[in-house]
Amino acid sequence: MGKSVESLFAASAGTQAKELTVIIKSDVQGSAEAIVQSVQKFSGEEVTVRVLHSGVGAISESDVTLANATKALIIGFNVRASAQARDLAARDKVNIRYYSIIYEVVEDIKAALSGMLSPRSRKTS
Repeated sequence: MGKSVESLFAASAGTQAKELTVIIKSDVQGSAEAIVQSVQKFSGEEVTVRVLHSGVGAISESDVTLANATKALIIGFNVRASAQARDLAARDKVNIRYYSIIYEVVEDIKAALSGMLSPRSRKTS
């Protein structure tokens, strides 16, 4: 099991906007670019998505090391982690999520960000 998406936000609690840091790895450059552009559209005053790194190819040990150091979420689109990267991610509890449909990536990021928003105060009579 990896870190929960919610726990990834704990480190940014002191900042003005809560930040979701992600690393995106894809099978082709076009998909990586489309995912980066799609998830960055969700950034606003309260929450923001920071794409730390995006690239083409399998998820490597260096991706896991970077994610661990920055508390980032790794998104794999039509790629998998190498055996060594999987072992390192399991040891360091780095969250790797695999997708094959861009829409699902966008929906998961949107859901994670909505969970980061502050609750609105409501008046009760």
